[in-house]
Amino acid sequence: MNSANTSQADTCPFHGDPGIYSLTPDEAKFFKAVTGIDDDEKLRAHILLAQEKAYKVAPYPCIYRFAFVKMEITRLPVYRDIIAMGRERPNAVFLDLGSCCNLRGLEESCFDGFPAHNILSSDIKKGESPALHSCEPDT
Repeated sequence: MNSANTSQADTCPFHGDPGIYSLTPDEAKFFKAVTGIDDDEKLRAHILLAQEKAYKVAPYPCIYRFAFVKMEITRLPVYRDIIAMGRERPNAVFLDLGSCCNLRGLEESCFDGFPAHNILSSDIKKGESPALHSCEPDT
């Protein structure tokens, strides 16, 4: 990039592949609950739009391949212990530093009972989370 004013997103136009979009039953249940969108096709359109917005901010492969909808953290053996710690210890803190596309896991942690006010997270790139947060209906 020759110009200081040219962003990576300007040089990487979005050409998404909706054919690789898929949700597990648990992921679909979660997104339907947090968005209030029960129709599968409307939910799909909503998530595709969030993907496009996020890719404009941070054109990363994880956004292209829908890693931002995957709740990998919930599959970790220690996940239930983390949630229990958040419920049982009033000052427990969940700290996430720079894990790309982990927003869904953090939201799922809140959904499962870890106190939201005790979760701290940092993005790799400024503006990434607001774009991905657009998976929610009011943002």
